[in-house]
Amino acid sequence: MKTILIAHNYSEVSFSAMSYHLANYLAELGHQVVFISHQPYLLEKKIVLKGAGKIVVFSWPTIKRPTSLQDFLWYCKIHVKYKPDVIIGHFVGSNITILGSKLLSFGTVKTFDYYHTLTDQLLTDLKKVTLKQKILFFRKKVFYNLFCDVFVCPSELAKKDLALFHGIHKGSVVLNPMVDRFENNKALPKNIIILSYLGRLDPSKGVIDLIEAYKEYKERVVNSKIILRIAGTGSQGVKINELVRNILGIEYKGALEYSSIDDYLNESHFTVIPSKFDNLPTVGLESMMNQTPLLISNTTGLADYLIDGKECFKFDSNIASMVLLFGRVESNFDAQEQMSREARATFLDKFSINMYCNIFSELVL
Repeated sequence: MKTILIAHNYSEVSFSAMSYHLANYLAELGHQVVFISHQPYLLEKKIVLKGAGKIVVFSWPTIKRPTSLQDFLWYCKIHVKYKPDVIIGHFVGSNITILGSKLLSFGTVKTFDYYHTLTDQLLTDLKKVTLKQKILFFRKKVFYNLFCDVFVCPSELAKKDLALFHGIHKGSVVLNPMVDRFENNKALPKNIIILSYLGRLDPSKGVIDLIEAYKEYKERVVNSKIILRIAGTGSQGVKINELVRNILGIEYKGALEYSSIDDYLNESHFTVIPSKFDNLPTVGLESMMNQTPLLISNTTGLADYLIDGKECFKFDSNIASMVLLFGRVESNFDAQEQMSREARATFLDKFSINMYCNIFSELVL
């Protein structure tokens, strides 16, 4: 029996569910899983028994991001008590868990750090790289080289990004999964074509270019049936709200409750992902799970696992290419029903929770 420590969210919401189900899968194999949950936040330790194995769930001593000396000292006690053999870290939770366990185990613990966010995406959203940011990038590079054994990359693009920006070639590609919540496909209107965006409204996501392309297309094709819906929040939220206020054919939804996401995607003919840089966008998996095909930019890691014209239409993340995309969607709308079935099939074939747990368990055990 091994002890595996996971630092993420012990939740079935969105892509956090992959860690929740991985923990349960490993415990059912007879291992002990120590799970440090950022969200939901637990005031007391929780023990979940799974046959011969078990899951012990904690939360950090501070509700905010675990970056303090208090968090580090608390974690050292966790390590000494449970002596994990494997560490799996996500986001900021990986820093203390990987660093602390490497030091306290004298380097014997095996560490897996998730490489969720592309460097180009970070740089695009930052706009300006300050001296502080340069120091943080350098500190992260030192951390990667000294303390991380394996980098889990959700796409081949992430693996290339890791090598290009950090000079690190220890990436293993494991596609993020999504819990299958699909019930049935809703009947969609035939007299309009609904294209929906869902996600952060930040520069790297390309939403403003998408809006400009839609305006240009509507000027050329005044009787177009395309309706563009935008949902999400972010640094460009106010600007986007102002930009679309007087544009016929664009609906700005703002933030959506997570419980509304499946209906939002299921009621769309296509989900559009116009990102300038993106790893494996979760909304793409949720869309295919809901049997909704994608319009996806070539600069996302997810695009590498899809076939143009099958479960998606691909395009370059610029205004000119998006204008052509709208025309392609409209002229090939009769293919939408078949594409929706293909999208669902691709989700089941490549992004299921069971497949993820099988692959990841072989990687860490």
